[in-house]
Amino acid sequence: MRPRNDCTPLLASLLMACATVLPAAAQTADTGAAPRAGVYLPEFFRAAAPANAYDMVLRLPGFSLVEADADVRGYAGASGNVLFDGARPTSKREDVSQQLKRIPAGAVERIELIYAGTPGVDMGGYAVLANVVRHREASTEWAVEAGAVAATNGWTAPQGQLEYGRRWNDNALDLSLKLEPELDDDTGRGHISTRELENGESERSAWDTRTTKQNTEAGVSWRQPLAAGRLTLTANLRGEDTRTRSTLSGGEEDERISEDEDYRETELAARYVRQFAGRTTVEAMASRQRGDLQSEEVSQEGEDHERFRQDTDTGETIGRIELTHAHNDKLSLLGGIEAAYNFLDGNSQLEENGAPVFLPGSRVRVEEQRAEASAGLAWRPAEAWTLEAGMRLEQSKISQTGDSALERRFTYPKPRVAVRWTPSERNQWRLAISREVGQLDFEDFAASASLEGGTVSAGNAELQPDRSWRSVLGWEHHFNEDAALTLNWTHDRISDVVDRVLVVDGDDVFDAPGNIGDGRRDTLALELATPLDAWGLRGFHLRTSLLYRQSRVTDPVTGEQRGISEEKPFEGEIELQQELPTLRMNWGVQLEHIAERETKYRYDRITRESEAMGWTLFAERRTGEHWRVRAEATDLFGRGFREEREKWEGTRADGASNEVELRKRVSPGFVGVTVRRSVGG
Repeated sequence: MRPRNDCTPLLASLLMACATVLPAAAQTADTGAAPRAGVYLPEFFRAAAPANAYDMVLRLPGFSLVEADADVRGYAGASGNVLFDGARPTSKREDVSQQLKRIPAGAVERIELIYAGTPGVDMGGYAVLANVVRHREASTEWAVEAGAVAATNGWTAPQGQLEYGRRWNDNALDLSLKLEPELDDDTGRGHISTRELENGESERSAWDTRTTKQNTEAGVSWRQPLAAGRLTLTANLRGEDTRTRSTLSGGEEDERISEDEDYRETELAARYVRQFAGRTTVEAMASRQRGDLQSEEVSQEGEDHERFRQDTDTGETIGRIELTHAHNDKLSLLGGIEAAYNFLDGNSQLEENGAPVFLPGSRVRVEEQRAEASAGLAWRPAEAWTLEAGMRLEQSKISQTGDSALERRFTYPKPRVAVRWTPSERNQWRLAISREVGQLDFEDFAASASLEGGTVSAGNAELQPDRSWRSVLGWEHHFNEDAALTLNWTHDRISDVVDRVLVVDGDDVFDAPGNIGDGRRDTLALELATPLDAWGLRGFHLRTSLLYRQSRVTDPVTGEQRGISEEKPFEGEIELQQELPTLRMNWGVQLEHIAERETKYRYDRITRESEAMGWTLFAERRTGEHWRVRAEATDLFGRGFREEREKWEGTRADGASNEVELRKRVSPGFVGVTVRRSVGG
């Protein structure tokens, strides 16, 4: 069944959700301790009985967790919006949510919401940060979590996690081990139908595909005083093994596809923070990451045999120093410098019936040397007004060797100005204008292929980063201490949009990533968090996150206006949760992937993908002080996926398409149960 893309029911539910805050504005929530000046004490979260700091952060009104972006090279633009004891995480590759989950709720002294303009704080471009402050007393905590997950198609797997933490004399040691299996939502059963538009002939094949992942992770962190400052050292080892098996049957000839992908990553990082005279903070960090990816995909269809191999090594080394000076309670000055070295060494091979197939960019090594200097200020000229202004200057050199040799240098100034107006305790307005420069994905320099998807992409050594002028207007309204609504509108004017282009190499024609000219993007985001006690739903709490996106660019093949490839026009998530203190449990339902769809453009193909809404029903019960049992059920009746591929014999500029391929499948649902035993905290 085709997933619905009609947003009318969703908009209606959104209006109803917004309506819940009207009575909430008049009620006095029984939260135990109302926050003052953005400080939330443990009593504020007591009714929700959080297990860890992650549960607490999710309940912060007007705040949405943003993870660090590991794909962004360097550190300046990759950090998330959570601080730990006033400092950013040392690792940018470990999920902030996982770090929060390792902090027991009992170890949290308070959580602070820090707004732009706060003296002596580098906001990193965010309007608001959450600072999780832990108790300083000596303590030892450990936790063991074990469970299993089972899918309706018969797949089962164990999962587990081990955590240990000790704090004494301002020293801290944290250890973690994690095993997390995953049945990817690319899994499912369905069919593939192909129809020739000229003669009306059609073919239908049964489609059965399964993708499983095994994620493993081990980490250690050490923190100690050093020279009147604080030193933090971290080391992480991560692995991800992916196995895909697909079968197409019922057509002219059966086809079997197998893909094995193994990824290993190591990361070492250090951070040193020191304050001088209580007003100046110096922060230095260094990190080194290495990754290795090996994959092989094999396709067998009758007598035809295809094989694609890929071996890629990646690495990143970063050094950064940052200074923040609070001149007085109204003016802060910031400055920093960062240097980074990145590389990708890729080797890919495509064979058809044992014969090699030439791919541009099949052997490539890409290196980047990048330096960035930054300076800025935060000024509060009046009680209700805050001004932020800054300039970052980026210089980089990208060199490529292998199938083609090329060296390029880039220099980009990146100014930013932001104004915040707080006319009352309940309302805040924000306006920001900035120059943004995208980062090139090194994998776009190398060739890639998907035998199951029937796509081959060439590497493109001529890629340039996209650049945009970004304007952001935001409004945050607090109905009470536990209910908030946030609206943000973002407008991007983009130069050199990165999309898909046609690459001609002699008699061969390939699709590849490339720059396609200027474009624009408008985004409207809504965040709502509110209790529902005023509606008679005692103990219920609603969180809603909705995003509407529209983009425009000129298609390089047809010259017509269209959206940017792979951008989703709409994304949505709604969570309804109830706390039952007398039963020592909480339960809820989460709706995800609401009305999600996207379109991909290649020179000879348009792919339209959509998926049905997903749901998860969960319940968690606390037994005693140290035991928790959690059960989840997700998409038990399956979730539908639809992919339509409209194909052209030549290019999309040649007129009408000649073939339409329709792929439909239903992914299995699954259930999971975990038992957690904790001590300390």
